Amino acid sequence: MPIVHLIKAFTKNPHEGNPAGVVFDADDLTDNQMIQISADLGFSESAFISKSEKADFKIRYFSPTQEVNLCGHATIATFHLLKQEGKIQAGQFTIETKAGLLAVECAEDGLITMTQFDPQFLPYESTKTQIAKLLNLKENDLLNFPLKIVSTGTPKLIIPVKSLEVLLSIKPDLEGIKQFCIESGARGFYPFTSETISADADFHARQFNPLAGINEDPITGVAAGALGAYLKHFKLSPKTNFVVEQGFSMNKPGLIFVDVTDKIKVGGYAVSLHKGCCALPGQR
Repeated sequence: MPIVHLIKAFTKNPHEGNPAGVVFDADDLTDNQMIQISADLGFSESAFISKSEKADFKIRYFSPTQEVNLCGHATIATFHLLKQEGKIQAGQFTIETKAGLLAVECAEDGLITMTQFDPQFLPYESTKTQIAKLLNLKENDLLNFPLKIVSTGTPKLIIPVKSLEVLLSIKPDLEGIKQFCIESGARGFYPFTSETISADADFHARQFNPLAGINEDPITGVAAGALGAYLKHFKLSPKTNFVVEQGFSMNKPGLIFVDVTDKIKVGGYAVSLHKGCCALPGQR
């Protein structure tokens, strides 16, 4: 039976952060088995590590319903575990993902930073009226900034809202968002505001991705990278390093460190909880 490690990412507190399952030596697992493990765990994504001929490690990411190209929090969780288990030391590494090859850096203090892809802005156009309705908001709850689908590995619709109160009041139309994503190529809505709960944060965000079986994701590294690219492109922040807080609405808060100085980089800490065996179909 595969051994599954439970890691909380984007936090040092075991009671906070985004949980991910991490499985070593996944070379012989089938896609269906990895989906089943992810579904049994019930987290937004889990990571499966295998050998790579192109990079130091190959990582595949699965939600409870399907494979996803890239996952920030599960990458942070994976490298925290690799370092904790003594399989790596602090340094720089490469990973092979379905989205492509990426660089990951592990610092001595435990900070894990992944370099994401150069930003792409998808051509799909949406209106404030349409998006506000899908979030059960009023049109004037959205700021008068562009609504853009941005990808630094996975395309996210970036949605500026006017306040933290508005952001926390969102009641998403999950079926409507799912249909929008099918039509537009987006893989999740990422509404955000510059009002924060933590004094250490610059932005507060939430993410909804029902198309991948994730009604709401506690903390989303690839979306924070897309947000960083969006802010830089439209010159909406004077900073090149900032902090995104997420997960407060789910009682799973955490902090994402974003660096847009040159490449888009996203980092965070993680903490290990426990490990256990996971029975595969036919072994139950």
